[in-house]
Amino acid sequence: MSKRHKSKPFRHLVAIAVLIALALSAAPVVAQDSTPEGSPGAGEEVETVAIITPASRTNLGWDQQGVDGLEAVGEKLGIEVLVQENAGYGDITPALKDLKDEGAQLIICHASGYQTVCPDFAQTDGVKVAVIENESAITPNLISDIETQAQEVAYLAAVAAGKLTKTGTVAVIVSGEPPTWNYMTVGFAEGLKASNPDAKLIYSVIGEAAYDDAAGAKRVTEQALANGADIVFGMGDGASFGMIEAIREHNEANPDNKAWFIDVIGDKSEDYSDVLLTSVLFDYSGIYEEMIADIEAGTFGRVYTMDVKNAGVRLLDLPDEVSQEVKDAIATAQQDIVDGKIEVSAIGDAEGMKAKLQELGYT
Repeated sequence: MSKRHKSKPFRHLVAIAVLIALALSAAPVVAQDSTPEGSPGAGEEVETVAIITPASRTNLGWDQQGVDGLEAVGEKLGIEVLVQENAGYGDITPALKDLKDEGAQLIICHASGYQTVCPDFAQTDGVKVAVIENESAITPNLISDIETQAQEVAYLAAVAAGKLTKTGTVAVIVSGEPPTWNYMTVGFAEGLKASNPDAKLIYSVIGEAAYDDAAGAKRVTEQALANGADIVFGMGDGASFGMIEAIREHNEANPDNKAWFIDVIGDKSEDYSDVLLTSVLFDYSGIYEEMIADIEAGTFGRVYTMDVKNAGVRLLDLPDEVSQEVKDAIATAQQDIVDGKIEVSAIGDAEGMKAKLQELGYT
C-alpha cells in the first residue's frame, strides 16, 4: 500500500520534468527561426565579390574608378574580385546570374541605371547587392545603397575656377541630369558665386543620358568656348573626351587664351595634363571595405556615403603653374567645409538644381 502511495506522485514528477526539459530544449530553435525584421543577420566570411559596369573598366572615369577601387580592396583583404564590364544599360539579369554562379557573395551594381534590376535580382536570387542612389531599396542584410556627396568638392573646384578665369565666364556641361551630376552642379555654382560673384555661368545639357556621346559633348563645348568660357566643368563619362578634344582644338587656335577642363570621378592627368586643371576624384575603396566588413558582421544593408570628410571624394592636385594663393584659398575653403563654417547645398533632383541656379542668378 505504501509503495503505491509513493510511486504515483513520483511518476507525476518525472512527467513534469520531461515536459520542462523538452520545452527548454525547444526554446532556442524557436528564437533562431523568428529573427525580427530589420535586425542584423548572420555574418559570413567573404571570399568573392563582384562589380558590374555599363562601360569599359579602362575609361579613366566612372567605370574604372569603381573597378580599381574594388580590386584594391580585394588585394588588401585577399579576396577574389570578379569584373563584368561593358554590360550596357539593358537587362543585365543574365550577367548577374553568371556572377552568382561564379560565387559572388556581393555584387556592386555600378550604375544609376541599375537601380531597379539589381534589387529585383537580390530579392529573387538572395545575393547581396550595392546600388547607386536608391536609398528606398535598402533591405537588411541584402541590399545597400551608395551615395556620393560630391557637391562639397565641386565647390572647391569652383573656387579654383572663380579665381583662375580670365574671361569671367565658366561653363558646366553635363551628359544628363542624374542626382550625382546635379549635386555637383549645385556645389560648383555655389562655390563660383562665393569665389567670384561677378562671374558668368553657362549651364548646358548634352542630352538625356548622353553619357558616352563624345560628338555631342564636343559640339556643346565648342559653343560654350565660343560664348567666352575659358574653364569647363564637365560631367560626362565617355562624353568627357569630346569636351577635352574641343578644348584642345580651341587652345591650338588660341594659344594666348588657354581654356581649362575640370573633370569628375577619374584622373586623366597622365594623358591630358595639357588641358586638365583638376578633377572631383571619387575613391570607392573605403566604402567597399566597409561593406565587406559589414557582411562579415551581419550588418550589411545601409547607406554608404562618400564625402570630403572621409576622403571618398577629393580634389585632384592642381598643376604646378597654379599659384600658391589659389591653392591656399582652396585649402581654407575645404577646412571651412569640414568645420561646418561653409554649408554646401545637397540637391539631387533636376528641378531643385535648376531652381538653385536661378536663385544664384545663373539662368
